[in-house]
Amino acid sequence: MAVTSTPISGDVAIIYDNAGKAVTRRLNDVKVDATDEAVYDVAAGATGIASLQDLLMASVQRRAVSELEDI
Repeated sequence: MAVTSTPISGDVAIIYDNAGKAVTRRLNDVKVDATDEAVYDVAAGATGIASLQDLLMASVQRRAVSELEDI
């Protein structure tokens, strides 16, 4: 059985450390063709979204959703 995978959507989560408790901020509708490096730069780069927060950024997570089809 051959299966194709078609990316259809994605999001990114920026996790901050707030005195030992994790705080998550999600950004929806990330372009599926954006590179991981570009997504990271927007989230955590020198002038990225994380730089606008007072909290310390702990990690960046990217989630991709794909449609699977039997061909």
